[in-house]
Amino acid sequence: MKTAYSLMRRSFAAFVVLMGMMINSPSASAQGSAEISADVRTEVEKLNQEIEKAVQKKDFATIIDLYSDDATIMSPGGKKIQGRKAIAEYWYSMTEAKAIKSEIVELGGNSKMLYQVGKWTVTKMENGVEKSVTTDVVILWKRGNDFTYKIQLNSSNNPVASNGKTVEPFEAAQP
Repeated sequence: MKTAYSLMRRSFAAFVVLMGMMINSPSASAQGSAEISADVRTEVEKLNQEIEKAVQKKDFATIIDLYSDDATIMSPGGKKIQGRKAIAEYWYSMTEAKAIKSEIVELGGNSKMLYQVGKWTVTKMENGVEKSVTTDVVILWKRGNDFTYKIQLNSSNNPVASNGKTVEPFEAAQP
């Protein structure tokens, strides 16, 4: 029997595969190489570091500026957050976050659109106790006319680890 948790994980995996197929399709490859240059990788790493520093400083405006005007965040549980105002509200609600650490597992795409597959570990205070939660994340970076990258889509799944330990399936946490 399929559970809601297994369906969400499969949906997330299918989304990642679909994005990879779209980015690596012949029409996308014709626009640019699927190979990412060291300069582009360094640029994306710097953007991730910018997010990390902004969370530590509680400078959420800097993070919001990294999103395109028509960006979407797909948060755990399937909540869809669209547009600059909703994204701002989402990030400003993250005041309990002390730090975020990003890990890039895979980076690909072409000259117009990049995909980043990785993990984000968020450290936050919860009931006076520091807690770290790790989620898988997929980010689509769109290159603008000014040659800067903005987040077009940020999608993360349910936590895959909490305080360094594997998290039980979503259903196990239900009463």
